[in-house]
Amino acid sequence: MNGPHASGSHVVIVGGGLASVRTAQALRDLGHRGRVSLVSEEPDEPYDRPPLSKEYLLGTRGAADIRLADPDEYARRDIELLLGRAVAGMDLRTRTLTFADGGEIGYERLVVATGARPRRLPDLPESGRVHYLRTAADSRRLAGVLTDGARVAVIGAGFIGLEVACAARLRGCRVTVVEAAAQPMAPIIGAEPAAWLRRWHSGRGLEFRCGTTVEKSEERPGGRLLWLGDGTVVEADVVVVGVGVVRDTAWLAAAGLETHHGLVCDETGRTSAADVFGAGDIVCRHTAGRCRPTGHWTAASDSAAKVAAALLGVPPPDLGEDGFFWSDQADLRLQFVGAAPPTATATVVSGDFDSGKFVVHYTEGDRLTGVFAANAPRDFLRGRLALRAIRPAIDEVRT
Repeated sequence: MNGPHASGSHVVIVGGGLASVRTAQALRDLGHRGRVSLVSEEPDEPYDRPPLSKEYLLGTRGAADIRLADPDEYARRDIELLLGRAVAGMDLRTRTLTFADGGEIGYERLVVATGARPRRLPDLPESGRVHYLRTAADSRRLAGVLTDGARVAVIGAGFIGLEVACAARLRGCRVTVVEAAAQPMAPIIGAEPAAWLRRWHSGRGLEFRCGTTVEKSEERPGGRLLWLGDGTVVEADVVVVGVGVVRDTAWLAAAGLETHHGLVCDETGRTSAADVFGAGDIVCRHTAGRCRPTGHWTAASDSAAKVAAALLGVPPPDLGEDGFFWSDQADLRLQFVGAAPPTATATVVSGDFDSGKFVVHYTEGDRLTGVFAANAPRDFLRGRLALRAIRPAIDEVRT
């Protein structure tokens, strides 16, 4: 169903995040004339998720500020919004989606863009004290308990965990960050930059318990007790868990689609079934015998553009994927591109750790593999362009 026939087909996009909205917009930009339906399980109009751990959590940006499109754009571009409709299953033979409420919708072409969900810890079920952050509603609930003097435990020192920890400090909370790795973000940026990051945050009031995990948890009237593997105990009024994500693929696998760490797709977003595509964080791309999960904001947007092109049978855009992501942590902007393998050498090429403004290059031999920067956007851009010139796409992750 390529070319003119595809341009008039009914495309259903499942998911209410960045990848789904960008796919719908790109379809219209490329001249798709058929019906476009965007299905989201959330009642809110699609919104941007990065602010949920920062500005939206702090109340400096409201619901209208984080919308991915103006409300009138959907009507103007003839994009049908079906909100509050959770998809429970699908039938590839009849090309039908079934909703949790029993309703159905048919499709001619389908894009799955349901994203990823926070990984749950069995001993820390969601409650009034224990929070997981994915939706605007989650962020609003968390904002209501980040009060001055509250004891907050953040489990996981990835960029989401650190962003929430910084927001909690700005609210006057006492924050303890528990991280399994030796330093925050060490698996991504390497040991020395991670050690600097810990010092930077410690100097601004965050307490770290690194190299340990939560072994046991118990709810008590005075707070939630967390027993750590290093023998210490953390007592918290609020616990925020940020230990990675999982992809909800059970309903996709049950329908007969190939799944792995996500919905298996090729570089253009095509799945194992005709006329079914995947975009955004739900996807893991399989090429040359390797698996590369999709992650981060830029990658989700890029995958949407590729899927829209594949749907209409036009050449894919040349986006120069390089694994870029950023994280704003209080007044610290971190930027990263490429990869920092354990065997790479990290060298400060601009600025210095003491100033909190620097750029690190990661190299293996004489080959540049990645760039990391703190509060140095211009110098980071130069490094990113140098990396792109020698390697247009990030190294694939071996399974």
